[in-house]
Amino acid sequence: MDSSESLRVSVSTAVNETLIGGPARDGRGPALLHRRLLFLLKAAVTVGICALILRYIDWAEFWITLRNSSLWLIGLVVVMRFGGVVISSVKWRLLLAVHGLEYRLGQLTRWYFSATFLSDFLPTNIGGDAYRIYKTFSNKRSKSCAILAVLIERITGLGALVLLGYAAAIVTYLRRGDPLAAVLVMVFSVGIVGGVLGLWVLLRFGIARRLAATRYWPKFLTPALALIGEFRHHPRESFWVVAISFLFHVNKICVVWLLLQALGTSVNVFELVVAVAAADVMGLLPVSLGGLGVVDGSFIYVMGHFGVSHSTGLATMLLMRTLRLPLSLTGAYFYFIGDGTVRADALDGELATADVARASVESSVN
Repeated sequence: MDSSESLRVSVSTAVNETLIGGPARDGRGPALLHRRLLFLLKAAVTVGICALILRYIDWAEFWITLRNSSLWLIGLVVVMRFGGVVISSVKWRLLLAVHGLEYRLGQLTRWYFSATFLSDFLPTNIGGDAYRIYKTFSNKRSKSCAILAVLIERITGLGALVLLGYAAAIVTYLRRGDPLAAVLVMVFSVGIVGGVLGLWVLLRFGIARRLAATRYWPKFLTPALALIGEFRHHPRESFWVVAISFLFHVNKICVVWLLLQALGTSVNVFELVVAVAAADVMGLLPVSLGGLGVVDGSFIYVMGHFGVSHSTGLATMLLMRTLRLPLSLTGAYFYFIGDGTVRADALDGELATADVARASVESSVN
């Protein structure tokens, strides 16, 4: 057994035992068939949504818009997208530090770039989050700390996004009585109130403890939830985690605003925030591959409602996806030769391990 295979077997076993409290599964049989069918269904939905979007595009206007775009603004966007990765890495470092785990910011940033590359280019269904969990899995404290850091990062990011979108929708409705803004205010209100109320019920009546005793409870959550209390003893780090969550989304909104400016379109900032928040929340629906089509279509629709042409909306989304390429290529460099050696021999082991991590989390949650 070579080194990469040994790595895959040993870490895969540890990941599965921690996440689902049982032995590793080989992925064959009904579970594999289900995943393949789900992939094909999502692929069909993605193609259908993209075809629907393209049907309503004025291609003459689209190409004119792209040809007249400002290259220096697009260059600034690339720099800001790199800044977004650094911001996320700082947040990840703070979350690990809450549990007494110290990592160099440069190291975490390299791993974050590598995770971006793995998510975007390799023929596997792993996610960057699973890869980041894998890289911090063998820490000195607890395997659950690696999982919880990534989980809290995503939850706080979603919360910041929803609050920004909620506030922007309220302002938009108060300023112009917009019916779409009114609908989004109601949807965000129901989501926020429902989430807070549901959490209160779970904690107030001990429902979480009862669920933890059943076989339906994800095994990895039991030790992870026990670690959440540590945030009360680190108010400074907790504050900065929340603040950085807002900073990340402000950076992203500025990126989209600059792209629209580069394409010669001026927009209201509050309306833009509504569109970005709505599109990202819609992208969480597991109906397409990586949110492709759903995010783009949602953004184009909302911005079209606020007066931006569909061609400009599509050009903005295509630029957003295209300008992610430099991040992915940087991640490829860090993954393969960032340490001065080509690491292709370890690729299969790391991908298999991260794939097991993601599949285990999904099976536990579902």
